[in-house]
Amino acid sequence: MKKKFFIYIALALVLAMALVGCSPKAPEVSTPEGEADGGFKFERKIELVVPWGAGGGADSTARALAASLEKELGVPIVINNVEGGGGVMGVQYTDKQPADGYTFMLGTQSLLLANIQKLSSVDIYNDLIPVVRLVHDTNVIVASAKAPYNNFDELVDYIKANPDKVKVGVMTITGVDAMTVRQTFEEAGVEVPLVAFNNGAELNAAIIGGHVDLATVGPAEVKGLVESGDMKPIIVASEKRLTMIPDVECTGEKGIDSFLGPMRGIFAKKGTPEEAIKAFEAAAIKAHASKDFQDWTKSVALDQRPGLANSKEFQEIWTEQNETLTELFNKYNK
Repeated sequence: MKKKFFIYIALALVLAMALVGCSPKAPEVSTPEGEADGGFKFERKIELVVPWGAGGGADSTARALAASLEKELGVPIVINNVEGGGGVMGVQYTDKQPADGYTFMLGTQSLLLANIQKLSSVDIYNDLIPVVRLVHDTNVIVASAKAPYNNFDELVDYIKANPDKVKVGVMTITGVDAMTVRQTFEEAGVEVPLVAFNNGAELNAAIIGGHVDLATVGPAEVKGLVESGDMKPIIVASEKRLTMIPDVECTGEKGIDSFLGPMRGIFAKKGTPEEAIKAFEAAAIKAHASKDFQDWTKSVALDQRPGLANSKEFQEIWTEQNETLTELFNKYNK
């Protein structure tokens, strides 16, 4: 009897093992990108080059992102301000660094304009890879609070009645702000002379003092200038009105194809490992969504326009911006 019992037990064990062998396999769980699946894992500090001085818009954007980015990457982010030549010195410095995934650079369309003018020994458009766009600022054309016009239609009528009287202050004659002004007024059928200034404070003082009539500023500046009673917004160069100044018309609703606004994004040197770019891109997107960075964008009015774009989207945007700026530069600088 005992012998039969042990035989039954043995048969049961064999059957159980067979059933286990025929059962479906558990689903495989993919390893998060950048870990042991062969993706890139950062092991030392990363240098983020800012081709302009400390305290400006590009620098503040990089520093606002850095803390959250460090948490995502697990390594320190060292911001290196390499200023000079309107951003060109920073580009050339970046180009000299190893393409090993440990050097990235923050850039704007002003670098494209430098490239179009052949001011750089580096082919900025072809030798830099867009990794992620962080913010897209907006140009707002403002006038002195004492100006005899309160909106764009009144301004255009005033210019037509007073040819060459209205002057617009810009940072550089070939800058994004100047292109915005020229494109906007050309499509409105009027011309305005441009006057270059060394910095924003000097330009604001010139408007308040009546030395120039108009300027382009960002939404963050508009709020303070309007609240102080020094200036008034005339038109926003964007597809839609801004939520912070909803009563001010935009070029989109006027049928004017003028939407240029400073974009700030991160780039990698050509030749950087694709795995490193993907890992950095993924971390930057998460850092962009962090509460700290989002709170910062709100505090400086950079939440008025969609800013985030991944590498593929940013490449398409960068190509379109290069084509647009090349066309505008050739048109206005014959």
